[in-house]
Amino acid sequence: MPVISGKNLQVPSWRIPAGIYVSINVDSRRRWKSAISVLSSDESVAWGDIVTLPSNASPALSIDISASYKLGRVLGGGEVIGKLQMSWDELLDHGDHPFDLSFRAVHGVKPSITRKVAVVYPCDDKNGAPFDASNPRLCPSLVDCEITRDTDVGHVRLPRYVRRKKVSYLNDAVEHFQLVLNQCRVGHPDRATALTNLAWVRLQGYIRNVVQDIDTITSLFRDALALRPQHHPDHPLSLYNLTKALTWRHIRKSTDVDICEAVQLYYELLPLCPEGTYLCSIAAGENGVDSSVPQSIRVQAACVLDEILTVRRRVRVLDVLFKQIVPASSDVPAMITNVELRRLRPTHDSSSF
Repeated sequence: MPVISGKNLQVPSWRIPAGIYVSINVDSRRRWKSAISVLSSDESVAWGDIVTLPSNASPALSIDISASYKLGRVLGGGEVIGKLQMSWDELLDHGDHPFDLSFRAVHGVKPSITRKVAVVYPCDDKNGAPFDASNPRLCPSLVDCEITRDTDVGHVRLPRYVRRKKVSYLNDAVEHFQLVLNQCRVGHPDRATALTNLAWVRLQGYIRNVVQDIDTITSLFRDALALRPQHHPDHPLSLYNLTKALTWRHIRKSTDVDICEAVQLYYELLPLCPEGTYLCSIAAGENGVDSSVPQSIRVQAACVLDEILTVRRRVRVLDVLFKQIVPASSDVPAMITNVELRRLRPTHDSSSF
């Protein structure tokens, strides 16, 4: 059964995901999960994965769309965007034509996925087969099981807080994400994700004047970024998260040093955002930067983004010229790009703000 694509995929907590995936619960012990695909600027995702469901699966299937906040290894199940239950008969009624499955509306828009059903003969190929959720290798220790459970509870409580504004949900999310961080000590592969989850939920409380310690929030994001250096797949998202904390600290405390660092981080972030992705559309926005960012940053970032695109166009032209003049110098355009981008970086003189 190919899982082709998804659209209208909005995250209940409004948090920017690293990617989106689909999971199918075949029965109480077996579950299939698609690859994590990056969300596009139009809130759509293309998967193209194929799941082979066994003939002895339960009469009803549970299909989930979830947001992951990390590419690759996922801590917990992520934040659920939509859940749907349907029978085998309902699936087979569509024949072998692609069809859409619509889920409950999120922020007034119904997410959906496009898939196709095909009846195949059994074979030895295990690709796309559901895995056994009871396999001890998937949860090798009691601690790992607790980490997964507490993370999932936190991801459930935060959207409820965003939707209902009840502080008890926020406190519950903070408590569970703190428990996870306590278990993910220095050197743990999920520590950066645990730091980010706790920082993000506390930041939502700070924005709504429930949590006051913005310095701790900023430090958590900074520690997560240190664990995701340049070339790490989650480095751009960590850069963006830190700019959010710095921006809100500037809004509340009018600290010039924070706005200067936020500008510097945007200079680093914008060239790293792949064009057409949701992160790029949010970070750059219609006029340069996320509308929650102060006007002084938005104006400068709009100019930066425009110049970055100009540099990219210029480099494409120079690439053709250099290949004609110096065929062996394939690294020259990249060198020019680096020089140009360094020229665009701001100084740390806060007097201009």
